[in-house]
Amino acid sequence: MKSTERRVVGVAKEPTATATAAVSDSPLKIVSKQFLCCTPVRLIQWNGLLNDTLTWDEQAHLLDVTVDHPLVKRYPVSVAYQVAFLKHVIEQLSTMNVEQHDRLYENYCGMLSSGAELPLDDPSIGLSYRHYELPYGQGVISLKESGAFVSDGTTGLCSWQAAKALCEHISNNRDDFQGRNILELGTGVGLVGIYLAKCFEPSIMVMSDCHGSVLAALKDNVKLNFSSAAHVDCDNPLVSLLLDSGNTLIGVMDLDWQYVGASNLGQLIEPDVIVAADIVYDHTLFPSLLSTLNYIFCLSHNRCKFVLSCTERNQDTLNEFLQLLITAKFRINEESVSPSRHFHWDSSASNIRIFTISRAFT
Repeated sequence: MKSTERRVVGVAKEPTATATAAVSDSPLKIVSKQFLCCTPVRLIQWNGLLNDTLTWDEQAHLLDVTVDHPLVKRYPVSVAYQVAFLKHVIEQLSTMNVEQHDRLYENYCGMLSSGAELPLDDPSIGLSYRHYELPYGQGVISLKESGAFVSDGTTGLCSWQAAKALCEHISNNRDDFQGRNILELGTGVGLVGIYLAKCFEPSIMVMSDCHGSVLAALKDNVKLNFSSAAHVDCDNPLVSLLLDSGNTLIGVMDLDWQYVGASNLGQLIEPDVIVAADIVYDHTLFPSLLSTLNYIFCLSHNRCKFVLSCTERNQDTLNEFLQLLITAKFRINEESVSPSRHFHWDSSASNIRIFTISRAFT
């Protein structure tokens, strides 16, 4: 199956008045958004919410939009995170000598007495959910993730800062992504790809990775966020899931960069845009990654572009990869990094860099 003809898609929508008003959300709404995606408690922007005495009813409202939020009840965020959040609120209210709502202690003590956090799947992984409220009232992305740095031998089971920064960049450059054929490399649990599929009406959105546990979590997350999409048959054995959401075909693919030439990727998609976050950290992967980029650019006759978001952990490693791109006749443009506005990433702790990579037509 090859997506060579662009589907008819809608024009990029301008934010409505209601959506624009969301920029000035109430402190309670701002805290709720940060809680749902498990922003570290020390980094939560409270916007004065805990500076003044919270009444009994105001405490109840805070619980309603955090630990007792319907999404959290159905798809629980980390118990350890909820405990840390409640502990902070209780401590702040105690400092102000404020009578605390019974539900605060009921939730807090109930979580402490439940013992160790129950994983969703394999006990060695310990997955829980995070919920990302999207810009301009475009809905919510719910993702099954791991809170551990390394789970089941991979770092791909959680959304890293570079992925959130890439989402910010995408939200501010809508015309570059609206209605395109998009391929994501090293998708992980799916934040970027699902955001693109939900909000930018790509003709086809293919999310790819090559680790078994990551692909399993990714498929679950895609099905969770596109529960009404129709399944589509695909004869490519590396495509484990293909859905039709109406405007967009959404695929999950096992794509090993070492064997990209044998993947029959070109039968599924000729990308206009490639996206990736946090894939440039191991120089031993660079030859196969470069080979993959060469292969994909050839599919599009060098008419596609590659948007890469990196956490610069080692400047020499990143420079080595950029130099390889230059040697291979790619052109690199470094983009300004958008401030953390919608996706709540810690810009103070990570040096994020974003590049748009292209190549002259041949």
